[in-house]
Amino acid sequence: MKNRTIVGIALTIPLALGTIFGCSSSGAGESGSGSASSADSKASESGSSGPVELSFFMNTNMEAKAVKGFEEIEGFKEIQKRTNTKINFQLPGDGSQFNIMMASGTYPDIMFVPRNYPGGIEKLVQDGVAIKLNDLIEEHAPNYKKILEEHPEIKKQIMMDDGTIAKFPQIDIDMHRIAYSGHIIREDWLNKLNLQPPSTIDEWYSVLKAFKENDLNGNGAADEIPLGERGDSLSSISSFAPSYGILANTFHINPETGKVTYGPYEPAFKDYVTTMNRWYKEGLIDSEFAALDKKAFEAKFANNTIGAYAAVISGINNFKDLMQEQIPDFKLIGLSPPVGPAGKSYSGHTQMVQNVPLDGAVISSQAKDPVAAIKLLDFMIGPEGSDLQNWGIEGKSYVVENGKKKYTDEVFNHPDFKPSDAVKKYALPTSGMVKVMSFDAWAAFELKYPEAAEANKRWFEADRSLLLPALTFTGEESQTLGSIMSEVETYSKEMWVKFIMGNEPIENYEHFKDTLKKMRIEEAIEIYQAAYERFQNRK
Repeated sequence: MKNRTIVGIALTIPLALGTIFGCSSSGAGESGSGSASSADSKASESGSSGPVELSFFMNTNMEAKAVKGFEEIEGFKEIQKRTNTKINFQLPGDGSQFNIMMASGTYPDIMFVPRNYPGGIEKLVQDGVAIKLNDLIEEHAPNYKKILEEHPEIKKQIMMDDGTIAKFPQIDIDMHRIAYSGHIIREDWLNKLNLQPPSTIDEWYSVLKAFKENDLNGNGAADEIPLGERGDSLSSISSFAPSYGILANTFHINPETGKVTYGPYEPAFKDYVTTMNRWYKEGLIDSEFAALDKKAFEAKFANNTIGAYAAVISGINNFKDLMQEQIPDFKLIGLSPPVGPAGKSYSGHTQMVQNVPLDGAVISSQAKDPVAAIKLLDFMIGPEGSDLQNWGIEGKSYVVENGKKKYTDEVFNHPDFKPSDAVKKYALPTSGMVKVMSFDAWAAFELKYPEAAEANKRWFEADRSLLLPALTFTGEESQTLGSIMSEVETYSKEMWVKFIMGNEPIENYEHFKDTLKKMRIEEAIEIYQAAYERFQNRK
C-alpha cells in the first residue's frame, strides 16, 4: 500500500511544542524520566522555577470535534504538568509548512520530520539542522536508553548507518498493532453459496466467479462486483502480487535470491498482470475502478454490490455498522494472503516489518535547551508519557480493572461525540508521535468486532520475507533515486493499470522492461541493495 522510498514530495508533518521539565509530584520519577533536572537547567538561566518553554513542530493536524488542538488534549496537558514544561504546538497546516520552515532557516526546538522529506533525517543531521542525540540519550534519556538496550531490533531501525541516533519516533513493540490491512471478503455471500473462504489464487478466482454469476444481493440485477477497487489506492489489485513473489509497484526482497529487486522488473510480474487482466476481462474486478475514489467506492459498497476488497481493518467495523441494520447477517472477514505460484502466504503490507517508521521528532540545532528537549521526549516515550498519550487520564478516560486498562463511558458512551472523537479530548490511541504505542488502546477502537480481531491475527501471521525494512540513504543516493524513481514510478504505475485493463497488450511486457532499464531502474536497485546491506550490518 505504500512505497518505502524516501525520495519524493515531502509531506508536511509539522509539530510545535514548547515544553519544560521540572519536579513532579505525580510520579514522573517512577518512570525514570529524570525530568526534575531539566527544569532546574532552565531555572538556573532565568532565575525562575517556572516551566521551560519548548516549541514543537507536530506531525499532524488535529482533526477532532472534541478538541481544537493538541494543547486541549488532557494527556498532553498532564505531560506538560508532570515535566514542568510549556509546549508551544505548531501544526502542519496544508502540508507545505515543513519545507517553508526549512527554507526560512529558523527552526523550533523540536520538530517532527515527515517520512518523505528528501534525504530524510540523515540529511538534516548532515546539514546541521538536527543534532546527534547519542550522548544526550546516554546521559538524560533513561526511558529511551532502556528501550534501545532491551530491543536491539528497534535500535537497528532507529539508528543511521554510522550509528548516529537523531530521532524519537513512534514505536510498536507489539507488532500485532501493525497488522491492520489485508484481504477482506463477504462471509455472508460465501455462506449463501456454501463456499469456504479462499486461500489460494485459484480458489479466489472460483469464488469471485461465483460472486459474479449469482444474484447475491437479491435485487434481480447482475450488478455484483466481485472485487472492489479504487483508482486512488489500487490496494485490492496490488494485494494479489505477493502471491507471485513480488510487490506490485515497489522494491522488495527476491524470495529466491535474498537480494533487493523491483517488483515490475521481475519476470513474475508478467504472470501476475496476466492473471489480473483475465479477472478484469471476465468482470471480476470493478470495470470502473480507475475512476473511483474513496467516496465513490463507499457508495458502491453501501449499495450492497461489492463482495471483496483489500483495505485497512477499520473497514470491517465501519461497513458492518453501515450495513447490519439493512442486512442482519452481513459480515466481513479478513483472510490470509492467498498462496499462488510463489508457494507461500506472503504479506505485501510494508508496515509489517517496521517497529519504527521513517519519520520522527528531532532536536534542532537552534534548540535553546537541548537537555530540556530530550528530557521531554524521553518522558513522552517512557511508560508514563506513553500511557498519557494512549489512554489519557485515569478515572476520567480510563480505569484499571483486574490489572487491565479500560476506557470509560466518558469515551465510549459520550452524549455528544462518537468514541473516536470523544477519546481525543484525552489521548490519541490510534495515531502515533513520540510514544510506545499500546496494542490494547488501539484495539479498543480498531478491533471492535470479533471478526476484526480475527483478521488482525491472520494478517499478523503472514510471511513477511518479501518486505524491506525502512532503509536510509546518503544524500547522493537520495538525489539519484529522486531523479530515477520520479519517472519510473509514474511510468510503472501507468503500465501496470494498462496491462490489467487491456489497454496495453501483455505481449509488450518485454518492451516495458526495456524501458525501465533505460530509465536506470537497475541503478536504483543497486542503491537499494547497498542501503539494505548497510542496514544489515548495523549493530
